[in-house]
Order: sequence, then structure tokens, then C-alpha cells
Amino acid sequence: MACHRCNERHYNFIVATDSKTQKQVALFNPRQQEWSEHFIWIKDGIKIVGTTSTGRATSDRFDFNDERRDEPSIQVARRFWVEAGWHPPLSDPRQE
Repeated sequence: MACHRCNERHYNFIVATDSKTQKQVALFNPRQQEWSEHFIWIKDGIKIVGTTSTGRATSDRFDFNDERRDEPSIQVARRFWVEAGWHPPLSDPRQE
């Protein structure tokens, strides 16, 4: 199941361009795919990195890290969540 923020950004898109291969790929489907197979948190838990074509394209299409915004509010929020010990989920992979 996706969060409200991602559902809003999903709109009616079903494909996006992988920044590495420049090919159109299907977006990540949380009901059919495992998050950990396509994404990883950077070491500090503030940003999500796509590790597959699907992960990269989805991360870019949804701007998971608010990198196209003047104020990366999601990164600010995640920093607070990390400090509070609420984030990232223990089951999610993280860079070493």
C-alpha cells in the first residue's frame, strides 16, 4: 500500500523513464512488488535511492526526495523521524 503523498504524485502514470538506461519502465506497484527489491535508504535514512530500473524511474517520477523543490520538506521531516527513532523502518534495506 502506498502513502497518501505517493498516491497523489502517482496520478494516472503507469510508466516512467529510468535515468540510467533512458528506457520507459513500469512504475513500482506496492501490491505486487517488494519495496526492498527496488529501493534502499541512504545511510542516514534521509533519502531513498532506486536500485533497479523500476526503482530509479519510480523515485524520479514521484520525486521521493523532493529534489525538484526549493524546500525539500520530506527530507526535513525524515531527519526529525530519524532523530526520534521512528525512521526508516527496520525491515527496509539501508546502505552500509
